[in-house]
Amino acid sequence: MGAAEILVIFLSVALAIFLTLSIVLTVYLIKLVQKAEKVADTVQESADTFVTISDELHSAIAPAVIARTVGDIADRFMRRHSKRDGDEEDK
Repeated sequence: MGAAEILVIFLSVALAIFLTLSIVLTVYLIKLVQKAEKVADTVQESADTFVTISDELHSAIAPAVIARTVGDIADRFMRRHSKRDGDEEDK
């Protein structure tokens, strides 16, 4: 066997090893991408749910804030009014 034949055999074996490794790595990469897509879908669903909850809370909080403000104003009015009535009774 000459040097050329040994070189051809060595390169053939190296090519077969690299080809096998590239096929295995490609399969693992495809599986990894599929898992990443599932994770991205789950994150998207969670974000959509959060947005929905946020919108519902926003629409529920607005009337509550108005009711609290009206209640505070009524409470202040009642306190001022009761102080004036109490002062007038003492006279």
